[in-house]
Amino acid sequence: MDRKLARAVLKQLFDSPLKDRELLIDRKKELDFLERVVNFQPGGVYGICGETGVGKTTVLNFIEVHEGVSIFLKLSEKDSKETIIGDLLYKLSRQILMKEKGKLANHAKKAIDFVLRERESSKSIDGGLSAPVNVSVSKNKSFREKFNVYEAYEYIDSLLSTLLDKHERLLLTIDELDKERKDEVLNILDSLKGIFEKEELIVIVSLPFSIYREYSKDLLRWNESGNLENILKGLLFVEPLSAEQIRQMILLRLRDFPEIFDGETLYDIAMYSDGNPRDALWIAQQIILHNLDKDRITHDLARRTIKEIVNRYFKGFFTLTDLQKQVLKAALDYAGDRQNLVKRLEKLSVKRQTAYTYISRLKDEGLLIEKDGKIKVSGKIMFLLI
Repeated sequence: MDRKLARAVLKQLFDSPLKDRELLIDRKKELDFLERVVNFQPGGVYGICGETGVGKTTVLNFIEVHEGVSIFLKLSEKDSKETIIGDLLYKLSRQILMKEKGKLANHAKKAIDFVLRERESSKSIDGGLSAPVNVSVSKNKSFREKFNVYEAYEYIDSLLSTLLDKHERLLLTIDELDKERKDEVLNILDSLKGIFEKEELIVIVSLPFSIYREYSKDLLRWNESGNLENILKGLLFVEPLSAEQIRQMILLRLRDFPEIFDGETLYDIAMYSDGNPRDALWIAQQIILHNLDKDRITHDLARRTIKEIVNRYFKGFFTLTDLQKQVLKAALDYAGDRQNLVKRLEKLSVKRQTAYTYISRLKDEGLLIEKDGKIKVSGKIMFLLI
């Protein structure tokens, strides 16, 4: 394909949060839940969880707010709790400066000056250490020791209160916390809980996948509350897409280039992705990049390319034993629970306890996937076995 066409196709397959609602694939259930929370609940902190790349940010971008004002914060500085709090205050203040004028804007400017001053002061302390002091102290450690987190809380509290006084209702969305450790995130949210307990303030936070499991367990406890229930008023889990939805996603993105992939190629892209949009877009791009000399990607060409890519990456991390291969091949055309997979392996002369052990290990390594009680081989590993 020519250079201009290749660039245009790769641009459509680039992984970034969607701006065109027509490209959004079947997230109505998630959006309905979030929009009911945002537009009807009197307040509270709500979480959104899911695998990395499943589309949480895209869902958050399409929430429609009927009343009040909405502020979206994408955090980037995450070395410590204090760093994250400082980044949250800085990003909140920057958003207010872009949206507001007068007294509120001036207050936001003071908050920005505070964060920058604290950071600069920390660097100065670190850079001006005298000889007897251990010079291996990092800037991050210095920042954690110096940063006045209590004053930062006061700024966040007053900025949110002032926004509510003016607009009567506020949606605050905090993205990128899902990349942090569960304990660190819970510590941060717990410290902000008192600030976020304001009438007509809705806070939605992207959270690590592990928090969903803990929150579900908390809900099942009889006559007692877990810590998560004290922090969160609700939690939404964003499910992976189905194979058909992945195919639809690629077709929609390439609607101006319908001849690039044949239909069977889309099945392999969906198989590889295991329902993760980011993985589907990545492998689709790789197929194009590896075959720039072709005008059309056929099924055989795409499958050969995916197998080459999987083999190249897989060899750097895993060496499958004969028994591991046997377990994976037994699960290749399987769509049942763990117990019946063990029975299938027993018929292949694998001892019962050994079968359970290997299934658990392969699941922990991501080579087997268990969902809704059913076991299947990871789409990526499948290309090593077919």
